[in-house]
Amino acid sequence: MVKKVVVAIDSYKGCATSAELNTAVKQGIAQYNPQISVTCQAIADGGEGSMQAIYEALGGEFIQVATVDLLNRPITASYLLSQDIAVIEVAEVVGIDKITPSMDTIQCASTFGLASLLLDTLKRKVTEIIICLGGSGTSDGGMGLLAGLGVKGADLMAFSQLDFSEMADFSQVQLTILSDVTNPYAGRSGFSMIFGPQKGGNPTYLSQQAQQAQRIVDFLKQTKGIDLQQIPGTGAAGGLGGALMLLGGQITPGFQKISELTQLATHISGADLVITGEGKMDAQTAFGKVPFGVAQIAKQYQVPTIALCGALGEDLGQMSEVLLASFSIHSQLVPLAQAMDKDYTLTQITRQAQMVCRVFFR
Repeated sequence: MVKKVVVAIDSYKGCATSAELNTAVKQGIAQYNPQISVTCQAIADGGEGSMQAIYEALGGEFIQVATVDLLNRPITASYLLSQDIAVIEVAEVVGIDKITPSMDTIQCASTFGLASLLLDTLKRKVTEIIICLGGSGTSDGGMGLLAGLGVKGADLMAFSQLDFSEMADFSQVQLTILSDVTNPYAGRSGFSMIFGPQKGGNPTYLSQQAQQAQRIVDFLKQTKGIDLQQIPGTGAAGGLGGALMLLGGQITPGFQKISELTQLATHISGADLVITGEGKMDAQTAFGKVPFGVAQIAKQYQVPTIALCGALGEDLGQMSEVLLASFSIHSQLVPLAQAMDKDYTLTQITRQAQMVCRVFFR
């Protein structure tokens, strides 16, 4: 009987995409035994690579939109249109990779440019807009987006009140917000205090941001009956999750939605082995990351899962319970620059996949 392997590896961020890694693993399996049936499934958790993973599953076309990036520089950004579903990756417009984080950037960075993509989707009569929040470089509480959609007074650091009377209408569209974090909007666990440091903020400025965020929370609770502190994920992407909730959005775990769209469970159900992985696996992987989600699905169908990763933490936490085994693709200590090199990484994971199959299928 022909053996079947499903490969669903998350991107190694800054190094190789999910599709590239999957293909390299498939090559390694073929080197061991070309008769093994291999299904490659691009996958993501709502961050980098989510739009591409959905495109590979559903097809569609990429729509180009003229807008501005997080520092108000003119750019052309794209989103995916697949039948009546639009998929937007916020990093396309406000990605942290577009800046070198500093006090200057955190004070200027805005989500304003995202409004152009959302407004364009409305013109195309979509029924659902999927918004992937990972990789943002902003910390404006989503106020820039609201301003771009017609909300008056939407300025985090100069907040007084918000006027929604002229805001664009999204009531006829299902807004699905993909996030792999559960932080609230304000407070010690809010977007400013938790994610602000990596976006260039110093303690004094971030404390001021947190105070302003709390004022927005209080205002919305009093005027609209919405408590952003009680909704997990409103602090995602510098508070963008909270702003999108005000449009009528619903926050959902990114892996859950993408695995449903790609019918991952259907592919896994008849497999003999599943191979997953990510750039670095540790105890945090079990909190909504791709390898944990993939392994959980495989466990439901009693299919063993092996993880191939760029690096492995000393403590894998719950991952040890859902994986048959996990391996680093590196056979020796290498400089970071070499470990992040795409060609080197793909060569190493191909080699490791071949060795895994030699052991598993012998």
